[in-house]
Amino acid sequence: MSVQAQTRRKRLLLGSATALAAVGGMTGDLIFTELKDEWALGAFGGAAAVVAGLTAFLYRHSADDLAVSVRAGLEEPHQLPPEKLLVGREALSSSLIERLRDVPAPTSGTLPANPSAGQCAVTVVHGAAGTGKTALALHAAHRVKEHYPDGQLYVDLRGGTATPRDSGEVLERFLRNLGTAQEDIPRSVDDRATRFRSLTNAMRLLIVLDNAHSTEQIQPLLPVGAGCSALVTSRRNLSAGNITRRHPLKVELPAEDQALEILSAYAGRERVAAEPAAALDIVQFCDRLPLALRIVGGKIGTREDLTLRRMRARLVDEQARLQELVFEDDSLHACLSLIHRDLPDSARQAFGLMSSLPVGRLTDWHVGRSLPSPAMAGGVCDELVGVGLMEARRSPDDAEPSYGLHDLVRVFAREQYKSLPPDERRSAEQRLVGAYREAVVYLAAGRAPELGTGAPDERPGDLERETAGSWVAAESERIQWAITRARRLGMEPEGAEIAEGLTYFLDDVNLTQDSARWLFDQGAEQRTRVVRSLRRGRALVALGNQLPDAALELFLPGGSPDPVVTLTARDRMVVARAHAAKSDYPAALDHMTRAVGELRAENDLWHVQASLEKLGEFQRWRGQPEKAEESQREALRLAEGFGDRRAQARLRRTLAETLGYLRRPEEAAPLLEQAIRDFGVLNDRVWEARSQYALGKIYRLLARRQDALEAYEQAEDILGPMGERQWIGRIDNARIRVYAGMERFDDAWSSAQAALGLFRQLGDDMWYAHTQRDVGLLHLRQGRPDEALAPLTEAIEVTRRAGDAYAEAMARHLRGVAHRELGQPARARSDLEAALAIYQGGAYDWNRAVVLHDLIRALRADGASDEADRMESSAIATNPAFVRMPGRDGARAIPDED
Repeated sequence: MSVQAQTRRKRLLLGSATALAAVGGMTGDLIFTELKDEWALGAFGGAAAVVAGLTAFLYRHSADDLAVSVRAGLEEPHQLPPEKLLVGREALSSSLIERLRDVPAPTSGTLPANPSAGQCAVTVVHGAAGTGKTALALHAAHRVKEHYPDGQLYVDLRGGTATPRDSGEVLERFLRNLGTAQEDIPRSVDDRATRFRSLTNAMRLLIVLDNAHSTEQIQPLLPVGAGCSALVTSRRNLSAGNITRRHPLKVELPAEDQALEILSAYAGRERVAAEPAAALDIVQFCDRLPLALRIVGGKIGTREDLTLRRMRARLVDEQARLQELVFEDDSLHACLSLIHRDLPDSARQAFGLMSSLPVGRLTDWHVGRSLPSPAMAGGVCDELVGVGLMEARRSPDDAEPSYGLHDLVRVFAREQYKSLPPDERRSAEQRLVGAYREAVVYLAAGRAPELGTGAPDERPGDLERETAGSWVAAESERIQWAITRARRLGMEPEGAEIAEGLTYFLDDVNLTQDSARWLFDQGAEQRTRVVRSLRRGRALVALGNQLPDAALELFLPGGSPDPVVTLTARDRMVVARAHAAKSDYPAALDHMTRAVGELRAENDLWHVQASLEKLGEFQRWRGQPEKAEESQREALRLAEGFGDRRAQARLRRTLAETLGYLRRPEEAAPLLEQAIRDFGVLNDRVWEARSQYALGKIYRLLARRQDALEAYEQAEDILGPMGERQWIGRIDNARIRVYAGMERFDDAWSSAQAALGLFRQLGDDMWYAHTQRDVGLLHLRQGRPDEALAPLTEAIEVTRRAGDAYAEAMARHLRGVAHRELGQPARARSDLEAALAIYQGGAYDWNRAVVLHDLIRALRADGASDEADRMESSAIATNPAFVRMPGRDGARAIPDED
């Protein structure tokens, strides 16, 4: 029998089934006319059952036979377009191929035990524009064709264009591809979808729905047969309705090495290998986006004269970059424009403003505060993430989702934002500036209670005063944007209040001197409190930039000892820090002591805590470590009361340093280890590294020299790339004694020369003197006491002028040993007794013990044995540390080590 005849026969059977249904209806009319009540009901029920069963039988077998007969007389459809080059996506490709090969046998109308096992499996491959979804899908589809012997259907649904394909049009095409005559194709979309599902129910068919626009578009195009698979690509993670689907496959940006492979595949591997630096820059300018790399690589590959260096130069300008990303039919700008055009007005506005902010983490708070109502944030973020213009990110520590913008998308969005109506942009920016004012003032009021009168009554969003420092540090560039933008928008008072709030977080934020002048400019501001805060902000930034004289000039114009302005307690804190930066420790201690007393009287608890932290450092330098410990422990208790994790971590670090001075390294080590963990959580890399440096010093006191070197290396790995040259010098200085203790003198000398060179360049006299002291130690350890005298003398003079009593005592001790070794007992005794006197002014039992050992040795060398014996007896009776180090000789020992 011919296919045409079989088809006509099936149509007759289907017609018969329809006729039977009609006959059933007429039979019911006759029965209820001739019979009454339950007799009529019984007769009608029996007739209906017969008709329904016969109808179902005919319909099912006619539909199945129709599908079989159609397939029997036609070539299987093989519509997959040619593959696109796929590079650097091996893991994704393997995963997708494995999924598509997992195809059960068709159920052919038999109901399976597990209903989901009898349905088509749908895989949605989704990702942002330009990530290579279509290339991945086609690559996988071509490799699983043998698993779908009834064919492969393909359609580009044009979801990224102005006119996505109509589902009914696609179904008409699919039905024709499967052998349905044009006159037999139903008119409605629902009927076409029903016919499509009937035809494919018993098939092994792969359907590729490329570039889908929405769930509504693909829903009618999905088969239900267990032997079929649907592979969908879309910018959105489509739900596919209630159809069973596999876990979606998201196409992320490739790693840097994979991105280089993509560029090489199009530009030519030899050309990329010949200019690797330019290739890496191009990958970075394209932000690893496969479409951009394909465009750039295609341009390079088709022109021998276009080198990678020339292409890099054309991509440097961020504003012109999108114009370069056009090649043949590919255009990133055109691709993004189509997506942007379909966004709701609120999403376009928020998207544009977010792209105009300094780059960083975005949250619902940022998006919502730019919109007329913050409650709109969720829907807008969902829309932007859904179309791939914004990437959702989530880390375990985040209380709320966060988002990021691809660099090229950000460039595009900034361009589009400029085309929005000026009034619309102005309104959005005013809302966001106002939100930053509320947030910064609210957080600053936790440190300066007088700001509370201008703070919002309720907490803005999810902001917590306990983590204020971390939030302000993360938002510092956007806060600076808000201050500047406020002036442009005629919101000068709000801008000044944001700047005032920022001044209370300058230990958490790094600013340059020039930026401080701009941000904390008084301008037309007349409010006394605000003016004082802005001046204090400029002074604190000057200190942070190693410009103590500039800081003092703001409070003591012309260097006059009588301030032109009355110093508040908070001002005095800054003045004290400036004197410390000038190595005038007596003045620093005096000012900070007065500041603490005044702040206590004012019950200004946040600043009491901050001033006690610095007071402890100054007390330690002045040879009062036990007072330093007392001050810093009180400061830590206050910080714990505030719940500020950053302040607690910083105080644990400085308290640990004081415990090191007090020879209690076992207590110091866990404090530093906790501080390092806290700074890691806070993502404060600078203070994390500084804490690693301090931990290295504690490990050295514990004679854990290798651990000390590893801690210094970790600190250097962080601070080196940041350009923190002064801290790199301090790390080099710290290594000297560790290497000396290990008798690695060549390494010790290399570290000393590196430190001296850095401190000389930086003009840092104090740390240069500290390093000279350790140079003197190296000469002593290598039997050259005569060469030790000059550097030790320089160290003594600098530290004495600065008032750093502890450092002066260390240098005098070593010079006293050098004089002793040179047979100069009087000079030895003078230096050693001077060092001992300094140590007796504080809780320095260990330091006194080591000096006493060397002083007793010097007395005996000078023939004063009786005096030496009396001194030794007294030390044994009163200083346990002296007993624990019998025979210690400063010419061979390492300072600060037992």
